[in-house]
Amino acid sequence: MPEEAIKNEGEIENVRVVVRVRPMDKNELDCGSQNVIKVDKSNRSITVVKPGANSSEPPKVYYFDNVFGEDSTQT
Repeated sequence: MPEEAIKNEGEIENVRVVVRVRPMDKNELDCGSQNVIKVDKSNRSITVVKPGANSSEPPKVYYFDNVFGEDSTQT
């Protein structure tokens, strides 16, 4: 067994993943780009909708430990 594994045996390492969705910038808005990301704070999920997808292709939903939408601020 490697030395690192022996040292960490019995220890639990926790990793939390937090996502912040940034607002679209001026260039994106000027190009007519559409926002394809929806934030659901209550379910701590991000839904990504593929532009032009047909009805048989569902959006992708990803869950995280916490999510922050476009209205959040970085401080």
